[in-house]
Amino acid sequence: MKEKHLLTLLSIEAAACVLFCILQRSVSGFFSTIVAFPFEQLGVGLRALSLSGGAGNAAAILFYVLLSLIPAGIWLILKKKQKTMPIDFTLFLLSVLLFVVLYYMINPGLMDFAVPGTGKWSLGSTFYSVLLGYLLIRALLKYRNAGAKKLQEGLWLLLGAVNIVLVYGIFGQELGSLLLNLETVQKGNTGITLSDGFFAYSDLNTTYLFLFLRFVIRILPYVLNIIIVFLARRLLTAMREDLYREESVKTADKLARFCMWTLIVTIGLDAGFNLLQLFFQRQLYQMDYVVTVPVFSLAFVLAVLLFARYIREMQRLKADNDLFI
Repeated sequence: MKEKHLLTLLSIEAAACVLFCILQRSVSGFFSTIVAFPFEQLGVGLRALSLSGGAGNAAAILFYVLLSLIPAGIWLILKKKQKTMPIDFTLFLLSVLLFVVLYYMINPGLMDFAVPGTGKWSLGSTFYSVLLGYLLIRALLKYRNAGAKKLQEGLWLLLGAVNIVLVYGIFGQELGSLLLNLETVQKGNTGITLSDGFFAYSDLNTTYLFLFLRFVIRILPYVLNIIIVFLARRLLTAMREDLYREESVKTADKLARFCMWTLIVTIGLDAGFNLLQLFFQRQLYQMDYVVTVPVFSLAFVLAVLLFARYIREMQRLKADNDLFI
């Protein structure tokens, strides 16, 4: 996927996530949680079709069966093309799960969970966990014996998928948390009033400001990681053309430096935000202290720095060999 196409896809995803977050707050019965999408909406539509009459009920049953059999149909297509793997039998499990998930989405009154309101979330999470597990294991099996070029192509696609996850983290997860926190603070503190001797007023503005500030600080690592992914994809492109070119070395060095500064900025902002909360704690009605221990991020930065050094050393050795020949 070219960079232009990836940017277009990420923009569409961001707009869809923002729209979902807005609808989730305004039409919660139809957009309860993002992990229930699109099963919840399909369930509502099939239920309405079923209640429209005899013909509608028959059509709803037909659509219900066809939708549930989509994973099994994918297995048949793979079998016809002789591209099946043992792990592909998971597709039949996904079809069974779809039968169950859609059935309860069509009949939400039948959901009997110990914790109220978790039915759609549990069903959607279960389906997506099995689906993602299947896709990841299949990808690992596909690339386990692949050559260097094939592995580079796989890593290129994986990095694109990482950016899709990061965009969801910004406009789906974090934006949704911000709107929920704003709503929670507003509903839970309506009775708080202050008086200056003449006027009584509610002082939640400082809390709102810190919630927005925390949102910015939380999404900044996502934004920086998206830039890192694009730099990594650019490095892969340069390596495919010629590992020993100066462009490859410069891109690797740039990626290493950017990773290091990303980690420094992330740690510094978390510490600075904790200090700000401590200073304004008497005016805050919701606080979120974070102690950052980025062990994996630090290991990744060191690995990228080491990789950049290896590329620089290999370029130097090749130059020496060329002079010797």
